[in-house]
Amino acid sequence: MKLLCSWSLLTSSALATASAQENANASTLLSRVIDALGGTKVIENVHGLSVEASVFRSQSPQQSYSLVSTDQLVATTAKQTISYAFGNDTFQQRTDRSQTYDDYWRYAHRSLKLDFCLVIQTGSNASVCFNRGGSPLDGAVPFGYADRYLTDYLLHVAQQTAILDVVRKFNTSRRSLTVSNTHDAESNTNFPTLTHHSLNLELLITNGTWLPYAVRSREKHNVWGLSTSDAVFSNFTNVAVGDSYVKFPSRIQTIYNGRYVLEDYVNDKVTVNPEFPSGFFDAVPPTNPAAPPASFHRHPPHTDEEYPRSEVHEFYESGLWFGPFGDKNNVSTVVAKPVFPGGSVPQIINLYVGEPNYVQLLVDFEDGILLVDAPPHRFKILSEWVKKNIPGKKITHVVASHHHRDHTGGIGEFLADGAILIVPEVARNFYSKTTNATFTIQTYTEHKPFVKKDKNVQFMSFWADNNPHAQDWVWSLAAPACSSSFNRSEVVIFNTDVINPSPGPNVMWDTSESIDFFHSAVKQGVPIEATLVGAHGHTPYGLGTQDSIAHLAAIAGFPYPASSNKVKWC
Repeated sequence: MKLLCSWSLLTSSALATASAQENANASTLLSRVIDALGGTKVIENVHGLSVEASVFRSQSPQQSYSLVSTDQLVATTAKQTISYAFGNDTFQQRTDRSQTYDDYWRYAHRSLKLDFCLVIQTGSNASVCFNRGGSPLDGAVPFGYADRYLTDYLLHVAQQTAILDVVRKFNTSRRSLTVSNTHDAESNTNFPTLTHHSLNLELLITNGTWLPYAVRSREKHNVWGLSTSDAVFSNFTNVAVGDSYVKFPSRIQTIYNGRYVLEDYVNDKVTVNPEFPSGFFDAVPPTNPAAPPASFHRHPPHTDEEYPRSEVHEFYESGLWFGPFGDKNNVSTVVAKPVFPGGSVPQIINLYVGEPNYVQLLVDFEDGILLVDAPPHRFKILSEWVKKNIPGKKITHVVASHHHRDHTGGIGEFLADGAILIVPEVARNFYSKTTNATFTIQTYTEHKPFVKKDKNVQFMSFWADNNPHAQDWVWSLAAPACSSSFNRSEVVIFNTDVINPSPGPNVMWDTSESIDFFHSAVKQGVPIEATLVGAHGHTPYGLGTQDSIAHLAAIAGFPYPASSNKVKWC
């Protein structure tokens, strides 16, 4: 017993010594950072900031063409001023921004302009309110208070990018900081790192200069799994604080998973302790009756695995965040019907959840359900719908039309439930970390398409190198099983984004991109009598996103040939 007690005392003593040593190392490292920025007294004398930027760009990795890089701009340019008023443990922030979207986003933002004023209050009564603009539906109507998930995201970004406040909070929590080393494999660089566990933030520090390199946050991504989101600081300059100065970054970037630059802005002018007008940081919710009721009152911040910050980030920064999908939709809002009501293939179904602005294709095979695409937050709803309407079956295959987030943001839940992921070989690595659960990927190539069939119905998916819209973009075909009475007019093509069926040419689809698809359809033997169902669209047929191949080809000016006597794949 004495030996055990002695060993216990020795172990406790050793742990206490190690902990004290780590605290000392963390404290020493933080002191170097504070001194590099200008010193404790100077930082404490910064009570307010006005940061003006005339260079602002943003990108969307989940809307890019490439599977491995960001090549799709969101904002091509913007002017913004971010203002801060710092308190003891909290701060207020106001952002005034006027930005221009890349033409890619014209389908959602017709004017390509966004102008807003956003005020943020941190602390126990945290709130986020758009005093001007901010609505994804109508830029003339103030968005008002953000919902709980958007409040959490915008608060998090404000706290992560306010580098002087980050250092202050680390300084008041010295005893709880831990020190480590972060190795960046791409640049082969080591960064001494301080971690504030209660804030879930890591401060990466540049060796030698001891200036902050990045404030890192770790989060879940529904396609990439556990990910890092870094606010990266560079090009520090001296900014006057009375007779002294503080170092402040001229460039701030958001870099995701160490490689994707999502936001990038250059600070032209930084003013310390400016005089702000009375009420400058006040939340002014809208009084316009067109504004939704939820925008009139504050919503406490909330985040969870269903709506991780990574998802809110992607949709909000693209101007497409409409609030939590599950607040408005459930199994009762599913609308589904056969593409050909009363035809010989009731197994080919198109459906949507909530609004007819996103349609999916479902094929009912004897051994299970095949679903094309997996937009966010449909898994529970569609699984319940299948259970009620096609009893005894479940979704066994999910075909991804391409990697863009609105088409694959919910794919991990289907895979975790046992569904097989069907993607072209070029996309295999992209989806490799989609879920922590073990799942099966079945791939195909240009010369060997994916095919699934039974005695009633058949399905195929086609990919080609240098496809339009995305590197892994595919189109799919569903049709009756081959027989002597095969009906060409019951062939269905499912096409996402390249063709969004509508009465005539408009911004909803690019007829120049569609020519590549028509070439491929002719090559694969799609008859002119076929029907095309789009994920998006606006027509008077079916669920509102379908039209005949013949009519769509005519709109695009493509001379689609008459059908031959023999169907190529029968």
